[in-house]
Amino acid sequence: MVATKITQYFLMTCMSLAVAACGPGNSLSAIDESGNESASVVTPNPQTPSSQLPDTGNTGASEAPVYSQKMVLNQAMTVRFEAAGVLENKAEIPAGAEIEVPNDYSTKNLDYRDSNGSLVRSSTGFIYPIKVVSVPSQFQAQFPPTKIDQLNKVSGGLFIFASVVGNIQGVSGNFAVLTAASPGAGFLKNYSASGKPKFSYTKSATKRFSARINKGVSVQSLSAADSQKWQKIYAELKKTVDRTVATPKSYLMIDSAIAKKWSLDYEKTGVIATNGAWSIAVTQTAVRHGFSNVPCAEFQSEILREAYQRAGYRVSDDFNSANGNQLIWSNTAAVVNFSNALYKAGWIPWDSTVYKPMTGAILMNGSGVSPGHTYIAASNDGLFIVDNGAPQGRDLRKTSQSIIEMMYQTGVFFLPPGINPPVW
Repeated sequence: MVATKITQYFLMTCMSLAVAACGPGNSLSAIDESGNESASVVTPNPQTPSSQLPDTGNTGASEAPVYSQKMVLNQAMTVRFEAAGVLENKAEIPAGAEIEVPNDYSTKNLDYRDSNGSLVRSSTGFIYPIKVVSVPSQFQAQFPPTKIDQLNKVSGGLFIFASVVGNIQGVSGNFAVLTAASPGAGFLKNYSASGKPKFSYTKSATKRFSARINKGVSVQSLSAADSQKWQKIYAELKKTVDRTVATPKSYLMIDSAIAKKWSLDYEKTGVIATNGAWSIAVTQTAVRHGFSNVPCAEFQSEILREAYQRAGYRVSDDFNSANGNQLIWSNTAAVVNFSNALYKAGWIPWDSTVYKPMTGAILMNGSGVSPGHTYIAASNDGLFIVDNGAPQGRDLRKTSQSIIEMMYQTGVFFLPPGINPPVW
Protein backbone atom coordinates (compact mmCIF):
# COMPACT_ATOMS: atom_id res chain seq x y z
CA MET A 1 0.00 0.00 0.00
CA VAL A 2 1.38 3.40 -0.92
CA ALA A 3 2.06 6.11 1.64
CA THR A 4 -1.12 8.02 0.69
CA LYS A 5 -3.28 5.03 1.60
CA ILE A 6 -1.43 4.60 4.88
CA THR A 7 -2.21 8.24 5.71
CA GLN A 8 -5.86 7.80 4.82
CA TYR A 9 -6.04 4.69 6.98
CA PHE A 10 -4.73 6.41 10.07
CA LEU A 11 -7.09 9.37 9.56
CA MET A 12 -10.03 7.04 9.03
CA THR A 13 -9.39 5.21 12.28
CA CYS A 14 -9.11 8.41 14.33
CA MET A 15 -5.44 7.82 15.02
CA SER A 16 -4.04 10.96 13.43
CA LEU A 17 -1.32 12.81 15.30
CA ALA A 18 -1.15 16.43 16.46
CA VAL A 19 1.59 18.76 17.65
CA ALA A 20 0.35 22.02 19.13
CA ALA A 21 2.02 25.17 20.41
CA CYS A 22 1.34 26.47 23.91
CA GLY A 23 -1.17 29.18 24.67
CA PRO A 24 -0.48 32.89 25.19
CA GLY A 25 1.81 33.75 28.05
CA ASN A 26 3.35 30.29 28.19
CA SER A 27 7.02 30.17 27.19
CA LEU A 28 7.18 26.40 26.88
CA SER A 29 8.27 24.93 23.56
CA ALA A 30 5.76 23.12 21.34
CA ILE A 31 4.34 20.12 23.14
CA ASP A 32 5.17 16.73 21.68
CA GLU A 33 1.93 14.78 21.36
CA SER A 34 3.26 12.23 18.91
CA GLY A 35 3.69 9.41 21.39
CA ASN A 36 7.46 9.64 20.96
CA GLU A 37 8.26 11.41 24.21
CA SER A 38 11.57 10.41 25.74
CA ALA A 39 13.51 11.00 28.92
CA SER A 40 17.00 10.24 30.18
CA VAL A 41 17.55 8.22 33.33
CA VAL A 42 19.57 10.21 35.84
CA THR A 43 19.45 7.96 38.92
CA PRO A 44 19.18 4.31 37.89
CA ASN A 45 19.28 3.19 41.52
CA PRO A 46 16.62 0.58 42.31
CA GLN A 47 17.98 0.28 45.86
CA THR A 48 16.58 3.69 46.85
CA PRO A 49 12.92 3.45 47.85
CA SER A 50 10.67 6.38 46.99
CA SER A 51 8.33 7.70 49.67
CA GLN A 52 6.93 10.46 47.48
CA LEU A 53 5.14 8.76 44.60
CA PRO A 54 1.39 9.47 44.56
CA ASP A 55 -1.14 7.31 46.34
CA THR A 56 -3.10 5.29 43.79
CA GLY A 57 -5.32 3.60 46.36
CA ASN A 58 -3.20 0.46 46.76
CA THR A 59 -2.24 0.78 50.43
CA GLY A 60 -1.33 -1.57 53.23
CA ALA A 61 1.08 -1.59 56.11
CA SER A 62 2.75 -4.78 54.94
CA GLU A 63 3.51 -3.52 51.42
CA ALA A 64 7.11 -3.53 50.22
CA PRO A 65 8.69 -0.13 49.55
CA VAL A 66 8.23 1.36 46.09
CA TYR A 67 11.50 1.64 44.18
CA SER A 68 11.83 4.23 41.46
CA GLN A 69 14.01 5.90 38.87
CA LYS A 70 14.40 9.61 38.22
CA MET A 71 14.47 10.88 34.65
CA VAL A 72 14.97 14.21 32.87
CA LEU A 73 12.54 15.02 30.05
CA ASN A 74 14.21 15.45 26.67
CA GLN A 75 11.36 17.66 25.42
CA ALA A 76 8.29 19.42 26.73
CA MET A 77 5.41 17.04 27.40
CA THR A 78 1.87 16.87 28.65
CA VAL A 79 1.05 14.94 31.81
CA ARG A 80 -2.47 13.57 31.99
CA PHE A 81 -4.98 12.17 34.47
CA GLU A 82 -7.75 9.64 34.03
CA ALA A 83 -11.36 10.83 34.04
CA ALA A 84 -14.30 8.71 32.87
CA GLY A 85 -12.03 6.36 30.94
CA VAL A 86 -10.22 9.15 29.07
CA LEU A 87 -6.78 10.64 29.75
CA GLU A 88 -7.32 14.39 30.07
CA ASN A 89 -4.60 17.05 29.96
CA LYS A 90 -3.40 18.19 33.38
CA ALA A 91 -0.28 20.28 32.75
CA GLU A 92 2.43 20.98 30.21
CA ILE A 93 5.84 20.21 31.69
CA PRO A 94 8.98 21.78 30.15
CA ALA A 95 12.01 20.03 28.73
CA GLY A 96 14.62 19.52 31.42
CA ALA A 97 12.05 18.81 34.12
CA GLU A 98 12.83 15.89 36.40
CA ILE A 99 10.23 13.20 36.98
CA GLU A 100 10.15 10.05 39.08
CA VAL A 101 8.82 6.75 37.76
CA PRO A 102 8.26 3.64 39.91
CA ASN A 103 10.10 0.55 38.74
CA ASP A 104 6.81 -1.36 38.93
CA TYR A 105 4.91 1.22 36.87
CA SER A 106 1.59 0.25 35.30
CA THR A 107 0.44 0.72 31.70
CA LYS A 108 -2.94 1.75 30.30
CA ASN A 109 -4.08 2.10 26.70
CA LEU A 110 -6.83 4.68 27.06
CA ASP A 111 -7.92 7.28 24.55
CA TYR A 112 -6.36 10.66 25.33
CA ARG A 113 -7.36 14.23 24.59
CA ASP A 114 -4.88 16.20 22.51
CA SER A 115 -4.31 19.95 22.66
CA ASN A 116 -7.00 20.48 20.01
CA GLY A 117 -9.58 18.79 22.21
CA SER A 118 -9.82 15.70 20.01
CA LEU A 119 -9.80 12.14 21.34
CA VAL A 120 -6.87 10.12 20.01
CA ARG A 121 -6.15 6.38 20.22
CA SER A 122 -2.66 5.16 21.14
CA SER A 123 -1.65 1.52 20.99
CA THR A 124 1.66 2.46 22.63
CA GLY A 125 -0.25 3.59 25.71
CA PHE A 126 0.73 5.44 28.88
CA ILE A 127 2.59 4.58 32.05
CA TYR A 128 1.65 5.73 35.55
CA PRO A 129 1.91 6.90 38.30
CA ILE A 130 4.71 9.40 37.74
CA LYS A 131 5.78 12.26 39.98
CA VAL A 132 7.06 15.70 38.96
CA VAL A 133 10.20 16.34 41.01
CA SER A 134 11.46 19.69 39.71
CA VAL A 135 11.59 22.01 36.69
CA PRO A 136 14.47 24.11 35.29
CA SER A 137 15.03 27.44 37.02
CA GLN A 138 13.47 29.53 34.23
CA PHE A 139 10.14 27.74 34.75
CA GLN A 140 10.04 27.77 38.55
CA ALA A 141 7.72 30.78 38.65
CA GLN A 142 5.19 28.80 36.59
CA PHE A 143 5.72 25.69 38.70
CA PRO A 144 6.17 26.74 42.34
CA PRO A 145 6.38 23.94 44.94
CA THR A 146 2.66 24.30 45.72
CA LYS A 147 1.69 23.61 42.09
CA ILE A 148 4.07 20.64 41.82
CA ASP A 149 2.61 19.28 45.05
CA GLN A 150 -0.92 19.61 43.66
CA LEU A 151 0.06 17.79 40.48
CA ASN A 152 1.58 14.93 42.43
CA LYS A 153 -1.60 14.53 44.50
CA VAL A 154 -3.86 13.96 41.49
CA SER A 155 -6.10 10.99 42.24
CA GLY A 156 -4.91 7.92 40.34
CA GLY A 157 -1.55 9.51 39.53
CA LEU A 158 -0.15 11.29 36.50
CA PHE A 159 0.31 9.56 33.13
CA ILE A 160 2.95 9.98 30.39
CA PHE A 161 3.45 8.23 27.05
CA ALA A 162 4.90 4.72 27.37
CA SER A 163 7.53 5.66 24.78
CA VAL A 164 9.81 6.45 27.73
CA VAL A 165 9.82 2.72 28.55
CA GLY A 166 12.90 2.26 26.39
CA ASN A 167 14.83 4.70 28.55
CA ILE A 168 13.57 3.15 31.78
CA GLN A 169 14.37 -0.39 30.68
CA GLY A 170 17.79 0.44 29.26
CA VAL A 171 19.53 -1.57 26.55
CA SER A 172 21.66 -3.93 28.62
CA GLY A 173 20.88 -6.91 30.80
CA ASN A 174 17.75 -9.05 30.66
CA PHE A 175 14.04 -8.47 30.78
CA ALA A 176 12.65 -9.76 34.06
CA VAL A 177 10.89 -13.11 34.14
CA LEU A 178 7.14 -12.56 34.49
CA THR A 179 5.21 -14.34 37.19
CA ALA A 180 1.63 -15.25 36.35
CA ALA A 181 -0.89 -13.14 38.26
CA SER A 182 -4.24 -14.30 39.56
CA PRO A 183 -6.88 -13.77 36.87
CA GLY A 184 -8.70 -10.48 37.34
CA ALA A 185 -12.43 -9.93 36.89
CA GLY A 186 -11.96 -8.11 33.58
CA PHE A 187 -9.83 -10.91 32.23
CA LEU A 188 -12.35 -13.56 33.28
CA LYS A 189 -15.09 -11.75 31.35
CA ASN A 190 -13.14 -12.52 28.18
CA TYR A 191 -11.09 -15.64 28.92
CA SER A 192 -11.33 -18.73 31.05
CA ALA A 193 -8.65 -19.10 33.72
CA SER A 194 -6.69 -21.34 31.32
CA GLY A 195 -6.62 -18.63 28.67
CA LYS A 196 -9.21 -20.13 26.32
CA PRO A 197 -11.32 -17.29 24.87
CA LYS A 198 -14.96 -16.85 25.80
CA PHE A 199 -15.44 -14.74 22.66
CA SER A 200 -15.18 -15.92 19.06
CA TYR A 201 -14.07 -14.45 15.75
CA THR A 202 -14.35 -17.80 14.00
CA LYS A 203 -16.79 -16.59 11.35
CA SER A 204 -14.79 -13.52 10.26
CA ALA A 205 -11.41 -15.29 10.52
CA THR A 206 -12.67 -18.24 8.48
CA LYS A 207 -14.04 -15.89 5.84
CA ARG A 208 -10.70 -14.09 5.55
CA PHE A 209 -8.44 -17.14 5.62
CA SER A 210 -10.73 -19.96 4.45
CA ALA A 211 -8.15 -21.77 2.31
CA ARG A 212 -5.69 -22.36 5.16
CA ILE A 213 -7.15 -21.62 8.59
CA ASN A 214 -6.50 -24.42 11.10
CA LYS A 215 -4.93 -26.53 8.35
CA GLY A 216 -1.70 -27.59 9.95
CA VAL A 217 1.25 -28.79 7.95
CA SER A 218 2.96 -31.94 9.15
CA VAL A 219 6.72 -31.85 9.45
CA GLN A 220 6.87 -35.03 7.39
CA SER A 221 5.21 -33.30 4.44
CA LEU A 222 7.90 -30.60 4.33
CA SER A 223 11.26 -30.97 2.68
CA ALA A 224 14.18 -31.20 5.07
CA ALA A 225 15.29 -27.72 4.00
CA ASP A 226 11.86 -26.16 4.56
CA SER A 227 11.41 -27.88 7.89
CA GLN A 228 14.77 -26.58 9.06
CA LYS A 229 13.95 -23.08 7.81
CA TRP A 230 10.66 -22.76 9.69
CA GLN A 231 12.03 -24.36 12.85
CA LYS A 232 14.96 -21.94 12.90
CA ILE A 233 12.83 -18.85 12.24
CA TYR A 234 10.33 -19.88 14.90
CA ALA A 235 13.14 -20.53 17.38
CA GLU A 236 14.37 -16.97 16.86
CA LEU A 237 10.90 -15.56 17.48
CA LYS A 238 10.71 -17.51 20.74
CA LYS A 239 14.12 -16.32 21.89
CA THR A 240 13.11 -12.72 21.31
CA VAL A 241 9.89 -12.63 23.31
CA ASP A 242 9.81 -15.50 25.83
CA ARG A 243 9.05 -13.87 29.19
CA THR A 244 9.03 -17.12 31.17
CA VAL A 245 12.85 -16.97 31.14
CA ALA A 246 15.37 -14.15 31.34
CA THR A 247 15.62 -12.66 27.83
CA PRO A 248 18.35 -10.22 26.68
CA LYS A 249 16.98 -6.69 26.26
CA SER A 250 19.19 -6.24 23.21
CA TYR A 251 16.74 -8.26 21.11
CA LEU A 252 14.41 -5.26 21.38
CA MET A 253 16.41 -2.31 22.79
CA ILE A 254 19.44 -0.64 21.22
CA ASP A 255 20.99 2.82 21.22
CA SER A 256 18.82 5.43 19.50
CA ALA A 257 21.42 6.54 16.95
CA ILE A 258 22.13 2.94 15.93
CA ALA A 259 18.39 2.24 15.69
CA LYS A 260 17.93 5.22 13.35
CA LYS A 261 20.72 3.98 11.11
CA TRP A 262 19.17 0.51 10.83
CA SER A 263 15.74 1.97 10.16
CA LEU A 264 17.06 4.14 7.33
CA ASP A 265 19.31 1.42 5.93
CA TYR A 266 16.47 -1.06 5.58
CA GLU A 267 14.46 1.43 3.55
CA LYS A 268 17.44 2.39 1.39
CA THR A 269 19.17 -0.94 0.78
CA GLY A 270 17.08 -3.70 2.38
CA VAL A 271 19.73 -4.56 4.97
CA ILE A 272 18.17 -5.93 8.18
CA ALA A 273 19.36 -5.63 11.76
CA THR A 274 19.77 -8.63 14.03
CA ASN A 275 18.53 -6.95 17.22
CA GLY A 276 16.85 -3.78 18.53
CA ALA A 277 13.39 -4.39 17.01
CA TRP A 278 11.47 -2.11 19.41
CA SER A 279 13.96 0.75 19.17
CA ILE A 280 14.07 0.53 15.37
CA ALA A 281 10.34 0.19 14.71
CA VAL A 282 8.72 2.16 17.52
CA THR A 283 11.17 5.00 18.15
CA GLN A 284 12.49 5.43 14.61
CA THR A 285 10.52 4.06 11.64
CA ALA A 286 7.06 4.88 13.01
CA VAL A 287 8.20 8.30 14.19
CA ARG A 288 9.82 9.30 10.90
CA HIS A 289 6.73 8.32 8.93
CA GLY A 290 4.12 9.82 11.24
CA PHE A 291 2.39 6.89 12.91
CA SER A 292 4.21 6.70 16.24
CA ASN A 293 0.95 6.32 18.18
CA VAL A 294 0.06 3.12 16.33
CA PRO A 295 3.28 1.23 15.48
CA CYS A 296 2.08 -2.24 16.49
CA ALA A 297 2.25 -3.86 13.05
CA GLU A 298 5.59 -2.26 12.23
CA PHE A 299 7.01 -3.55 15.53
CA GLN A 300 5.85 -7.09 14.81
CA SER A 301 7.19 -6.76 11.25
CA GLU A 302 10.62 -5.78 12.58
CA ILE A 303 10.61 -8.68 15.06
CA LEU A 304 9.84 -10.98 12.15
CA ARG A 305 12.46 -9.48 9.82
CA GLU A 306 15.14 -9.86 12.46
CA ALA A 307 14.11 -13.46 13.21
CA TYR A 308 14.60 -14.32 9.52
CA GLN A 309 17.94 -12.51 9.50
CA ARG A 310 19.32 -14.25 12.60
CA ALA A 311 18.09 -17.60 11.33
CA GLY A 312 20.03 -17.05 8.10
CA TYR A 313 17.15 -16.60 5.62
CA ARG A 314 16.06 -13.78 3.32
CA VAL A 315 12.78 -12.21 4.34
CA SER A 316 12.28 -11.16 0.72
CA ASP A 317 11.92 -14.82 -0.29
CA ASP A 318 8.51 -14.89 1.43
CA PHE A 319 7.57 -11.20 1.58
CA ASN A 320 8.01 -9.48 -1.78
CA SER A 321 6.37 -7.39 -4.50
CA ALA A 322 5.53 -10.45 -6.61
CA ASN A 323 3.37 -11.74 -3.75
CA GLY A 324 2.11 -8.24 -2.99
CA ASN A 325 3.20 -8.59 0.63
CA GLN A 326 6.42 -6.62 1.07
CA LEU A 327 7.29 -6.44 4.76
CA ILE A 328 7.86 -2.69 4.93
CA TRP A 329 5.98 0.11 6.70
CA SER A 330 4.43 1.54 3.52
CA ASN A 331 2.67 -1.80 3.02
CA THR A 332 2.33 -3.47 6.39
CA ALA A 333 1.94 -0.66 8.95
CA ALA A 334 -1.81 -1.39 8.85
CA VAL A 335 -2.80 -4.50 10.82
CA VAL A 336 -5.06 -5.79 8.03
CA ASN A 337 -2.15 -5.65 5.57
CA PHE A 338 0.26 -7.28 8.00
CA SER A 339 -2.07 -10.23 8.56
CA ASN A 340 -2.60 -10.50 4.79
CA ALA A 341 1.18 -10.47 4.29
CA LEU A 342 1.67 -13.37 6.70
CA TYR A 343 -1.07 -15.35 4.96
CA LYS A 344 0.39 -14.74 1.50
CA ALA A 345 3.81 -15.81 2.81
CA GLY A 346 2.41 -19.24 3.65
CA TRP A 347 2.04 -18.78 7.40
CA ILE A 348 -0.86 -20.69 8.94
CA PRO A 349 -3.73 -18.84 10.68
CA TRP A 350 -5.20 -20.60 13.71
CA ASP A 351 -8.55 -20.02 15.44
CA SER A 352 -7.75 -19.17 19.07
CA THR A 353 -11.00 -20.65 20.37
CA VAL A 354 -9.80 -24.09 19.25
CA TYR A 355 -6.00 -23.87 19.38
CA LYS A 356 -3.68 -22.58 22.10
CA PRO A 357 -1.16 -19.89 21.09
CA MET A 358 2.48 -20.90 21.53
CA THR A 359 5.35 -18.64 22.57
CA GLY A 360 6.37 -16.75 19.44
CA ALA A 361 2.96 -16.95 17.75
CA ILE A 362 1.93 -13.65 16.16
CA LEU A 363 -1.43 -12.71 17.66
CA MET A 364 -4.21 -10.59 16.21
CA ASN A 365 -6.97 -8.78 18.05
CA GLY A 366 -10.19 -10.05 16.45
CA SER A 367 -9.59 -11.42 12.98
CA GLY A 368 -6.62 -9.16 12.19
CA VAL A 369 -8.40 -6.30 10.47
CA SER A 370 -8.00 -2.53 10.83
CA PRO A 371 -8.45 -0.71 13.07
CA GLY A 372 -6.95 -3.38 15.26
CA HIS A 373 -3.91 -4.51 17.16
CA THR A 374 -1.20 -7.13 16.74
CA TYR A 375 1.17 -8.52 19.37
CA ILE A 376 3.16 -11.68 20.04
CA ALA A 377 2.79 -14.51 22.54
CA ALA A 378 5.39 -14.44 25.31
CA SER A 379 4.22 -17.67 26.94
CA ASN A 380 2.75 -20.97 25.79
CA ASP A 381 -0.83 -19.95 26.59
CA GLY A 382 -0.75 -16.49 25.00
CA LEU A 383 -1.40 -14.80 28.34
CA PHE A 384 1.99 -13.14 28.50
CA ILE A 385 2.34 -10.91 25.45
CA VAL A 386 4.85 -8.44 24.04
CA ASP A 387 3.74 -5.42 22.04
CA ASN A 388 4.83 -1.88 21.25
CA GLY A 389 3.46 -0.57 24.55
CA ALA A 390 4.92 -3.39 26.66
CA PRO A 391 8.22 -4.63 25.20
CA GLN A 392 9.08 -5.87 28.69
CA GLY A 393 5.94 -8.04 28.62
CA ARG A 394 2.33 -7.79 29.77
CA ASP A 395 0.22 -10.29 31.68
CA LEU A 396 -3.30 -10.25 30.25
CA ARG A 397 -4.60 -11.63 33.55
CA LYS A 398 -3.90 -8.21 35.09
CA THR A 399 -5.36 -6.23 32.17
CA SER A 400 -8.70 -4.46 32.50
CA GLN A 401 -11.82 -5.61 30.70
CA SER A 402 -12.04 -2.45 28.58
CA ILE A 403 -8.44 -2.73 27.39
CA ILE A 404 -8.77 -6.42 26.60
CA GLU A 405 -11.92 -5.79 24.60
CA MET A 406 -10.28 -2.95 22.72
CA MET A 407 -6.89 -4.55 22.01
CA TYR A 408 -6.34 -8.07 23.32
CA GLN A 409 -9.18 -10.31 22.19
CA THR A 410 -6.96 -12.80 20.38
CA GLY A 411 -9.21 -14.17 17.64
CA VAL A 412 -6.59 -15.56 15.29
CA PHE A 413 -2.84 -16.15 15.44
CA PHE A 414 -0.14 -17.10 12.94
CA LEU A 415 2.64 -19.67 13.02
CA PRO A 416 5.06 -20.89 10.33
CA PRO A 417 4.21 -24.09 8.43
CA GLY A 418 5.08 -27.21 10.41
CA ILE A 419 4.77 -25.44 13.78
CA ASN A 420 1.38 -26.75 14.89
CA PRO A 421 -0.18 -25.58 18.17
CA PRO A 422 -2.02 -27.84 20.61
CA VAL A 423 -5.78 -27.76 21.04
CA TRP A 424 -7.18 -26.33 24.28
